[in-house]
Amino acid sequence: MFTQEALDRAVSEWLARSGPSPEQARQEWATHGVALLPLGSRFAAVRLPARVVHAAVRSEDRDRVAVSLGKSLGGSIIYDRRVAGGTYYALIQGHAALVWPYDDIATCLGHGTYLGVPRIDRQQPPGTYWVVPPRYEGDLCAPRAITALVRDGQTQLAERTEQVGDLATPSCAKGSGQMTHMTAQAPWALRLVTNRVPVSPAPYSSVTLDPATQTARYTDAADHVVEMGKHGTSRTSGTASVSGGGDGQQPQPQSQDDTTTDYESD
Repeated sequence: MFTQEALDRAVSEWLARSGPSPEQARQEWATHGVALLPLGSRFAAVRLPARVVHAAVRSEDRDRVAVSLGKSLGGSIIYDRRVAGGTYYALIQGHAALVWPYDDIATCLGHGTYLGVPRIDRQQPPGTYWVVPPRYEGDLCAPRAITALVRDGQTQLAERTEQVGDLATPSCAKGSGQMTHMTAQAPWALRLVTNRVPVSPAPYSSVTLDPATQTARYTDAADHVVEMGKHGTSRTSGTASVSGGGDGQQPQPQSQDDTTTDYESD
């Protein structure tokens, strides 16, 4: 029987020999944990945006995503969070990229493209890692399963967008077909202080200095002298403000609780 270590060595060798220099791939795995391998020979890769995958599997939890993708796609899958906000790569047969008919759904990478392939034991963050590691040589995903997953994810995203749009659209009165409107109200704090009681107009229109007495001389519009009295006069005006209990949503009725005095002197 083969041990897991022996199976991992066999899979690693199969991956390394996808390019012209297997030794270089081994060195890159040993040094960086990821090797750049050419696509289109032993395997190709379908690029899957993370948001589409997460919508399809109804989860962003790493373990749940791995289990769901393992069941639905049935092959090896790589995740690289450094690309376009997170990208999954589903490995498929190398020749599939030549005749890939689903470019409107997901992009298939083949000849002329290199993919960062993690070392077989890199199965968790950070960096690029295997979401579903290959269990044996040629453990690849089924193209139809990939397209079904992407379609499902796109449908879920479209429904979420539609729901958000519905929430932003004003509702109609039930059964009437007419829009329901709410009357805008001024902020309640604007009612805390009212306008001051207006002061009556002055009884004079002009003031001059009498050179003989050095006192002010008040006259009206007809140039008649207006008697202003010998002592200062004053008028009082009240301001009304809200006082009492209540909170910001239910202030108590207004009551006049203070006064101010305006003075006019002769």
